[in-house]
This record gives sequence, C-alpha cells and structure tokens, in this order.
Amino acid sequence: MKHIFSLCRGGGLGAPSQYFSHSATLAEGATHVDNSNNIRRVAFTLAEVLITLGIIGIVAALTIPILISKHRADVTMTKVKKFYSVMSQAQIMSINENGDVETWDFQSDNSGGNEYMLNWFNKYWKPYLNSVEIIDRKVLSDDELVDGGIAVKMADGSIALFGSFSGGYVHIKLFTNPKTFYNDSYVDGKDAFLFGFSSYSSNRKYFEVYGQNDPKWSDIEQLKYNGWGGCYKENTTNGHPLCTRLLQINNWKVPEDYPFRF
Repeated sequence: MKHIFSLCRGGGLGAPSQYFSHSATLAEGATHVDNSNNIRRVAFTLAEVLITLGIIGIVAALTIPILISKHRADVTMTKVKKFYSVMSQAQIMSINENGDVETWDFQSDNSGGNEYMLNWFNKYWKPYLNSVEIIDRKVLSDDELVDGGIAVKMADGSIALFGSFSGGYVHIKLFTNPKTFYNDSYVDGKDAFLFGFSSYSSNRKYFEVYGQNDPKWSDIEQLKYNGWGGCYKENTTNGHPLCTRLLQINNWKVPEDYPFRF
C-alpha cells in the first residue's frame, strides 16, 4: 500500500499532490527511502593525484635529509659521550690497582715511540676496557714511516688514537666514523673529537676532554672563534680541536647553529 501524508497550511489534511512537488514511496516492509542515486560520487582526477604526490615529494625532499642528519648527530654524540664515560671509569679502576696517576710511568717526549705507548696503554688502560683491539699505527712523514701512535678499536666500532707523548701530554682523538680514520678524511668536530691525558700539569690532570681543566677554554666565544682552533672559525691554525669542549659544555648536544652537518 502507498501511504503519503501532507500537512496543509490550515492545519488539516489535504490532497498530497497539492503540496508535494516530489513524493517518495516506501515499498511494503521498507524502513527508509533509498536516495543513493541522488548522491554525487566524489573522485580525484589524475591531475589532482599527481599534484598531491608532487607536494608530498617536495615536503619529503626537504624534511628527510634534516631528519637523517639529526639522527646521525645523535648517534655521534652518543658515541662521544660514551667514550668519555668509559675512559673515566677505566681510569678510576686503574688508579685503584696502579696507584695515583702521578706515579704512573710517563715520558715527557716521544723518544720511546709506539712501543713505549703500547706498553703504557697495555699496563694502565687495556685491562679496564672491554672488547678493545689495538692497532699499531705508522704514518708517512717526509717520505718515511714514523710512529703515529696506537689506535684502539672500541667496543662500539669507534677508534681512539693515542698519539705520541708531547710535552708530557697525550692527545687522544676519537674517530666516531672509522672510515674517516682509515682514509684520513676526517673533519674535527664531525668525525673526530679531541681528548687528552696528563699527569704533569696543575690545570690538566688525568683523562679529560681537551681543554676541560683549562679556565681559558670555558668561554663559549673563545671555543667558537679562537684563531688557534675555534669550532666556528673557518681558517684556524690547528683545525677545530675545541669543538669537543664546546659540545661538552652544551651537554653533548649539537647546537642549532653548529657549523658541521652530520
């Protein structure tokens, strides 16, 4: 049966055809009117799809390199911070067994070469470091192979180069990217970070980030722009050895304006 109701303006019931320009009928047993044929179906044209994909591609091209660089920086800082912690702990254990650092065997020059450095490292450091591999390093200087220190492959794959004794001070350079160590293509503050060890100086005691115990290397502007080795200085006389100290002061986080991208 068909049931069509209409309210007339006077409040009564009138004929359906007088007040409806369109009428819908319910089939017997139906619960709603099917108007699906009247709904506009929405679809993207090929041009719209291509434009959308193009925008996504541009955004990805801009953001992905930044995210990758940030991730590499975080990984690098984790390695540097870990090295500082591991060496500091190893030093404490060595002091407990070998006595205070000032009583350790120590040279004021490099007369003993790599052999002396190797024996020194094996006695005071190696027993307290886990999973290290020692590499005796020779370098080419004036067409002759000369001692370049010993390199130690750390448990995480980083390489620490213990240079020769220089004025009683041992420069220790950490290469977080081993490839840059082997092919000598490292950049200070990006691939290589400088630490040191001394027992002779009143302001540089034991293992440290290079410059950590020297008051003059506590000034941020000096660490950035010092002509000797400032991290932000383009042309320095000694590369950028002060980057490590700058990063330490910044809690091992890479500043937004850091001059090197990872």
